[in-house]
Amino acid sequence: MKLFGFMIPLVCLLVISVAWAVMGITESALRRDLLQRGAAISHVVALSAGYSLLSNDRLALDRLASETRGSDPGIVFVAIRDAADNVVAHDLVAERGKPYRAAQPVKSLGTFDDTRADEVIRNGRRLIEYTTPVSFAGRRVGTVSLALSTEGLAAAQRSIRRLIAAAASVILVLAVFGTLVFASLITTRVKRLHEGVLSLGRGDTFRPIPAPFQDELGDLTRNFNRMAETILSQKADLQRKASQLEESYLGMVRVLAASLDARDPYTSGHSTRVAKLSCELGRRLGMNEEELGHLERAAIFHDLGKIQTPDDVLLKREPLSRAEEEQMRSHPMDGTDILRMAPFLHRYIPVVRSHHEWYNGDGYPDGKKEDEIPLHAHIIALADAFDAMTTDRPYRQALTTQGAIEEILRFRGSQFSPELADAFAKMMREQPTIENTTLKSMAL
Repeated sequence: MKLFGFMIPLVCLLVISVAWAVMGITESALRRDLLQRGAAISHVVALSAGYSLLSNDRLALDRLASETRGSDPGIVFVAIRDAADNVVAHDLVAERGKPYRAAQPVKSLGTFDDTRADEVIRNGRRLIEYTTPVSFAGRRVGTVSLALSTEGLAAAQRSIRRLIAAAASVILVLAVFGTLVFASLITTRVKRLHEGVLSLGRGDTFRPIPAPFQDELGDLTRNFNRMAETILSQKADLQRKASQLEESYLGMVRVLAASLDARDPYTSGHSTRVAKLSCELGRRLGMNEEELGHLERAAIFHDLGKIQTPDDVLLKREPLSRAEEEQMRSHPMDGTDILRMAPFLHRYIPVVRSHHEWYNGDGYPDGKKEDEIPLHAHIIALADAFDAMTTDRPYRQALTTQGAIEEILRFRGSQFSPELADAFAKMMREQPTIENTTLKSMAL
């Protein structure tokens, strides 16, 4: 009985602590995911709305609000307003043209870069409302307000609480009977159970605890295994949802990249062609499928920063002024600022920032050279230059494939890595067109 009286409080405390910790971690992860998702969507809408607000393109703003609202069932409304706080675009037609009706915040949920998140109540519903200023060329031209419903989050949290509470209750009941009947065997077997709980809490690879005896402690161990499987299943489900969210973000960035290409008829499809050329060279260099996927995405994103370049600079047919050249040269840094908004896109920042660096250090924006430049950036630089040379431009005719190869080889060792330039030239001579090359995950 002494052992029973000593062990029962420990077992109860252990099970309750683990259940409480798992419940808290899971709920916190769900809430953090919702906050970051809303902030990222609001950021993207603000970035996309700047030029349209400045040019008073109401149709583009209406389309942006409507498509954003339809992209996620958790979005309650999307409102884009001008500097005077009048709603110029809203997914509800009746709200357009009216002064924006701000809700009194119930609770401040923090700030994500320049986006403020508040908990508000509108029409009896508890919402998370995001407010992001819209800036263009350093001047604030409006504001984006976006609201997410908390109903789905609350339902998921209630489900997790019930599941963990039920599993913990079963384990507690079995712990009482198992400890009372098999006190002589409890030390070793509870130690194994304790180690399993610690392993689960640390996130180690979980291995079911053997339960050879058909008794209460054996049932406790089996129920713990089932609870662990349930928790791991919930974790896998969260990871799956995180993966889906990542794909949604990637899809949105791909749409932005495609929209950027479409701004100029002479560069339409440029990012896709650069990605195809880059991946083909990557395959010849022996990259595995995972690395090719990262290379493809970096190539799709490489000119993303040009979304902040004004049309009068991006589409100008005459030579650019010095100030306009500086604007154009800023697109690698602008692209990294966009990618920095989502943590899982950070791996592409060094490549996007460095794709205009030269092998000899004469490139921009950081003057990196040789091995200081990421391998993927070296590859994308070759594909980018080749596509630019073989595409008609207003100020010149496209070069032939052979002419572009000769230009690349002429700059081997200065602009391009000698080894990669040779491999690229060999690839293009053997396979002068790769129009039928299929990318792994192209969804443009």
